[in-house]
Amino acid sequence: MIWFQHLQNCDYHGVKSRIEAHIKVCPHMPTISELYEPPVEETTILKTMEVWEKEGAIRIENERQNEWTRPAPPWA
Repeated sequence: MIWFQHLQNCDYHGVKSRIEAHIKVCPHMPTISELYEPPVEETTILKTMEVWEKEGAIRIENERQNEWTRPAPPWA
């Protein structure tokens, strides 16, 4: 029961790979701390970068269409 309480929020594949690695090198039963795989925190950086790219593309297009913000050609 205590094993389940501590390992239930862990990534299944991470714990399984730790068990398999432990079996290969140690003849003794693993401890919970040897198998514990801390949960991975989700981040929003990829979504934020997508929003920035879209905003940047819109800004660049607006600048190209506005003659006041458009850079003068080098021959002018």
